[in-house]
Amino acid sequence: MVHNTLPSEVLMQTYDLNVGLVLNDEELQNLTLLEIEMILQTNRRTLKDFCLTPYPNGYVLEQLGNQLIYDERNYDVAQLKTEFTNMFASLTGEQNIIFNKIINVVTTQKGGVFFLHGNGGMGKTFMWKTLASYLRSKHQIVITIASSGIASLLLPGGRTAHSKFKILVPTLENIICNIEPKDDLAKMMRQTQLIIWDEAPMAHKHYFEALDRKLRDIMGNNPNSNSIFGCKVIVFGGDFRQILPVVPRGTRSDIVHSSLNASYIWNDCEVLTLTRNTRLQSGSNPTECLEVEQFSKWLLNIGEGKLLEPNDGYVEFDIPSEILILNY
Repeated sequence: MVHNTLPSEVLMQTYDLNVGLVLNDEELQNLTLLEIEMILQTNRRTLKDFCLTPYPNGYVLEQLGNQLIYDERNYDVAQLKTEFTNMFASLTGEQNIIFNKIINVVTTQKGGVFFLHGNGGMGKTFMWKTLASYLRSKHQIVITIASSGIASLLLPGGRTAHSKFKILVPTLENIICNIEPKDDLAKMMRQTQLIIWDEAPMAHKHYFEALDRKLRDIMGNNPNSNSIFGCKVIVFGGDFRQILPVVPRGTRSDIVHSSLNASYIWNDCEVLTLTRNTRLQSGSNPTECLEVEQFSKWLLNIGEGKLLEPNDGYVEFDIPSEILILNY
C-alpha cells in the first residue's frame, strides 16, 4: 500500500494531536528503526541487508510501505501537467507521431521495445521529458536511466543503469541484475509502465540481456512473462555514430559485436527515427543557426566516416581551430 503522507509526517501530526503522548520502550525502538530504514531506503539500502539488525514491526510497517514506489510517484501533479502541456505544444510533427505510438503501447501494457534513433540536436531528451511528464502526471511510474552518469543528469529523476537495476560488474556474458523477486525494487518494477534508457549504444549488450532475464523472472506470474523484457514497455535511445561500448583490449570487431544491435534483443526493437534538428530552430540569429548547422554536418561526416574519403575507417583529421579551447 502506498500512502500519500510520509511516516515522519504522520508521527508529527499524531504528536501535535497528542501533546501528552507517552511511548513505551518498544514503541520508541520501532519508531527509531523506522527513521533509520527511511534514511537507508533513500540510498537504496534497507535494514534487511544487515542480518543482525532488528526491523520495525507492527503498525509502523503499515506506515512504511514501499518507499521506492512512493518516491516514483511523489511528484507535483499540477506542475507536471503544466510542463506536459507546454512541451506537447512544442513537439514537431514526427515527434508527435512517435509520442502517440509509444503512449498507445504503454496504454495497452502488452509490451513493446523501441529504439529512438537520432543524432545530436534531434530532440531525444525533449521526448524523454515529454513522455515522463505525461505519465507521471497520471501517477504512473516511469524509470528514466542512462548508460553514463552525465547523461542521467539530463533526465527527470534519472539514474545510471548500473545503479537503478543493480547490474553487477565486471561485464560478463552471464552477468545479472542483483534484484530478488521479493525486493521492494522488484515490486516497484512490476508497477512500472515505461522504462526509458538513454545513450543505449554506449552500453554492452550483456546489460540489456541481463535486464531482459531479470524482468522475465520478476514478472513470472504474468501470462506474458516469457515475452521480451517480461512484457514491459522499454524505449532505448541514442546514436550509433557516437561512443560505442568500451571493450578492454578489444578489436574493432569485438566492439561492434558488443553493441545493442548485435544482441538478440534487437530483433524485437522497432526503430523510430528523428530527422529534424531542433537546435537549428533555437538560434538567436541566422549566423548562429548557420554555425550550428555546419558543426552538426561536420560531426555527422565524422560519425559516418565520410571525412577524407576514401578510407578504411582509420583517419587522422584536423579539428577546426574555432572549436578548440586553447586557454586553460
